[in-house]
Amino acid sequence: MALAASALDRLTARLLKTDPPRAKSLCVTLLGDALEPHGGAIWLGDLIALLQPLGINERLLRTSVFRLVAEGWLHAERHGRRSLYRLAPQGVRSTAHAAQRIYGGTQPAWNGDWTVVVVPRTGNNGLAERTELRRALEWEGFGMVAPGVFAHPCAHSDTAGTILRSLDIADKALVLAARDLPGATALPFAELAPQCWDLAGLAEQYRAFIRQFGSLGKLLQEGSEAAQPAAAFATRMLLLHRWRRIVLHDPQLPASMLPPDWPGHTARALCRTVYWALFDASEIHLAEIAGRAGGDYRPLSPVALRRFGGPVTPSGNAPGSA
Repeated sequence: MALAASALDRLTARLLKTDPPRAKSLCVTLLGDALEPHGGAIWLGDLIALLQPLGINERLLRTSVFRLVAEGWLHAERHGRRSLYRLAPQGVRSTAHAAQRIYGGTQPAWNGDWTVVVVPRTGNNGLAERTELRRALEWEGFGMVAPGVFAHPCAHSDTAGTILRSLDIADKALVLAARDLPGATALPFAELAPQCWDLAGLAEQYRAFIRQFGSLGKLLQEGSEAAQPAAAFATRMLLLHRWRRIVLHDPQLPASMLPPDWPGHTARALCRTVYWALFDASEIHLAEIAGRAGGDYRPLSPVALRRFGGPVTPSGNAPGSA
């Protein structure tokens, strides 16, 4: 029996009506989630076929692809009258970096250390450089503690340095390790969290995600019916697109700094459930479209089967492992 074609189609139609995705952003979601594990290459006609059911017409898609090529995300190859697009090195790096936050699990126990970036007001730091640095640090989850001072409790030690080098201002800012002094009568660093990050707004986004996909999660979890491939693929893309838009703006703070009822945990568990319930069927549709020309469409990378910590199935097997 097929649930789900009707349930998934209704959900897809509702999501496309209430919050239609932007063509370029949805294209990035598809490239990272669906195509990168299969080698990262696709014919333009196949990309159009995959995204048209999601409200992206050919004109918008061509414009989006052109911009992604110009930005270094994609590389274009002409084969007669056909165009093949594949992830360029920059696209591969950006996709891999984002994947850590999109599919990763909860943060490990926090040891109390902070990474702090200080941008002195003196020196040669222009307004444009400071604005660009602030944008890059906030994208990586840093919060602004004070003007010119940014901090994060769980950032990788080289994240700040990489950002500074990429902006060619490595010699214009300080990168420090910090922690609260034991016994000092002072405001704990962690108490600044509500001021440095919009946790209330982020929590509401997670709750909206739960409202959008919660009933579908229960329906799919029953396992009594299977999703049809085309509907499963469309829903998987919208699920990941909405999840990516939220989680890439989540600073991913330690659990000890979050409210005890933090909805991000429930939302991640729901995303994992729905994602893996749709995965096998969605891969069938993807192969039927992107794999029909052969050649550049590769077998699924085993790394993809570790997303969200791996699937939970009654048999205990990962999708595609049979």
